[in-house]
Amino acid sequence: MTLKEKYGGWALITGASAGIGEEFAKRFASEKMNLVLIARRKERLDKLAADLKSKHGVEIVTVQADLADEKFLTGITNITFEKEISILVNNAGFGYNGEFVNSDLRNQTDIIKVNCIAPVVLTHHFLKGMIERKNGAVIFLGSLVGYQPTPFTTVYSSTKAFNLFMGEALWYELRRHNIDVLVLNPGGTSTEFQKIAGTSAGPAPRNVSQVVDTAMKHLGKKMSVVDGAMNKIISAMPRIMTRKFTVRIAGTIRKKYFT
Repeated sequence: MTLKEKYGGWALITGASAGIGEEFAKRFASEKMNLVLIARRKERLDKLAADLKSKHGVEIVTVQADLADEKFLTGITNITFEKEISILVNNAGFGYNGEFVNSDLRNQTDIIKVNCIAPVVLTHHFLKGMIERKNGAVIFLGSLVGYQPTPFTTVYSSTKAFNLFMGEALWYELRRHNIDVLVLNPGGTSTEFQKIAGTSAGPAPRNVSQVVDTAMKHLGKKMSVVDGAMNKIISAMPRIMTRKFTVRIAGTIRKKYFT
């Protein structure tokens, strides 16, 4: 059964102009799903849309939006009000690298808006239609750092813990409505994220195709999944070690491999 056959005709992906979001768009289009692609870089969105339309013959609309803007939902709903969004991918997000006290406060609050508030707003809005139709799926982009407090990316790791908890809780709430929820938690992945955050992808980065493969394999089967065998081991460390020791290890690893 294809995604379109299982869930319906339209998927909405935030942060779709590059990286994991772009890979989700390619994967969904290959299964003949129509797409609403959202990002700040309109030219890149339009190029991706044109390529996918030509290759797969699907319908695609693009929306330029800054999810840190309090009124971002208006521009999206103007485009989607007649479309039945059956899969929502809350992928957009960004981070930083460095000590919290030396960071720009506006940047930190924007991280919270994009990584946490935007998924809350979008999920609350589009769930109503999914519940009425008794069908749908929501994917949250979490992170390996959401499993433990992580120094030198303090606010970002906190937002990813939020994504993890929200997605897992919604998985339980929405089962009775036949709506699948999955939190996808990658570790270091080769994308533009590192350039924006001023960090690296670590010693053994995964690629976006592997990450999306993990999501597709577990959507509808699990409430959350960590991408990559080594990352799965790392995510289990807080369960068997003291919190203080876990934070120390996370800080050491962050300083050594991600700066």
